[in-house]
Amino acid sequence: SYRWLATAKTACQALATTAASCTIIADREADIYELLARVPDEHTHVLVRAHHDRALAVKGGRLFDTIGGWSEAGRLSFDMPARPGRPGRKVRLAVRFGQVTLRQPRLGADKRDPGQIAINVVEAREIDPPSPKDAVIWRLLTTHAVTSLADAARMIDLYRWRWTIEQVFRTLKSQGLDLEESLLADGDALERLAATALIAAVQAMQLVHGRGEAGHNLPAARLFGPLEITVLQALITKFEGKTAKQKNPHPEHSLAWAAWPIARLGGWNGYAKERPPGPITFTRGLERFHAIADGFSLANKAHARLQ
Repeated sequence: SYRWLATAKTACQALATTAASCTIIADREADIYELLARVPDEHTHVLVRAHHDRALAVKGGRLFDTIGGWSEAGRLSFDMPARPGRPGRKVRLAVRFGQVTLRQPRLGADKRDPGQIAINVVEAREIDPPSPKDAVIWRLLTTHAVTSLADAARMIDLYRWRWTIEQVFRTLKSQGLDLEESLLADGDALERLAATALIAAVQAMQLVHGRGEAGHNLPAARLFGPLEITVLQALITKFEGKTAKQKNPHPEHSLAWAAWPIARLGGWNGYAKERPPGPITFTRGLERFHAIADGFSLANKAHARLQ
């Protein structure tokens, strides 16, 4: 469990001179009293999904029952994307928020930590879920101020970004770049490899987020140089069919336009009715694309020398 504290502290120290503030976003594994007590400071906030029905400073009070007694502050909705074994759906949420004072656990408590912690809570509970086991119930503990539905919505949006972080690391690992299989034994070399792989994983996620309408207003030049854009144009011509459904539907030279041929290289069939390409498809596509672009660059240089 100590890794949750150590990683948060290290990250915030690294960002101390460049970030106005830091927010540690974590899932239920990080619902640790010591993290809530030791990580937050004037520069650092936490946003942790509650796992434990913690005891409150009020005698006999429990966290989950207390939240359940709060009045509903409003309702929000968002589109939950599909994942393996779970279709996408529109999620409607009842939102509650308030402040509680957590009591330090009686077992395993460190006397250096405070006996009580005042913290804000946002609950997002799905209305009419497809089944009880699939229902969204997020109880979020945060040091950010939450005094309105807009504040609560911002905390929910921040928590949802955690999935993007998970996808980046999924892309780094066995389903994408396979970083675990590296045979490097030197720590510095492994750090450099991880940093390089992280750049590639982030590029794949940029394509995921820019694959549709969201990428129409972003330029392909955000990720690709002039020579690479020339290669993209040639690949689009190769992949496009004769019918409208087989054409790249996105504005020319937009990020969505560039994502289309990369996804095709990764194995996506190009039809809008099919499941949208994800990070693994884009990782495979980028690997093939960079090989093609390197070959094109070498051919250009060889041709120039012959002239």
